[in-house]
Amino acid sequence: MRSFMIMIVLVLAPQLAVAQSGSGSASAGSASTGSASAGSGAAGSASAGSDAGSAAAGSASSPTSPSSGEPAIPSATPDELRKICADAMNANPGFADKIVSTINEQTAKQHRDASAAIAKNEKHVLLAYAAMWLLAAGFLMFMWRRQQGLNKEIAQLKRDLEAATKS
Repeated sequence: MRSFMIMIVLVLAPQLAVAQSGSGSASAGSASTGSASAGSGAAGSASAGSDAGSAAAGSASSPTSPSSGEPAIPSATPDELRKICADAMNANPGFADKIVSTINEQTAKQHRDASAAIAKNEKHVLLAYAAMWLLAAGFLMFMWRRQQGLNKEIAQLKRDLEAATKS
């Protein structure tokens, strides 16, 4: 879930930059996604003229920074941010599809990279084969030594039997 939230923030970062570089009277959602609550609510702030973004963020109005004139980003809890992101995705199905496809592509890439790393890592394969050969050689050595001991015991029993039959 944490990586999903990070992906949403990464997808929203370009939209936030477009909204902050604008004139300040249009909301971020209408500048980038076509939905007033999607962009501005997801960013957690809205410009002074956008009521939809501030309603999604849970406040009546958004304060602006006195020095730069850009909207200030209020701090929000993770639950509030999660709700804002969910509202933004529900407001714009294309935006939600883009997030899902981005996550699916990145997950598939991670799986391909992991598979390639395992396939190229011949060290583990060589160590596994070496361990198997050592176990097989050790087992054969154990069986050979045991057979030698049994042969000596059989020879001793034959000598004892011959000595017992002669006497």
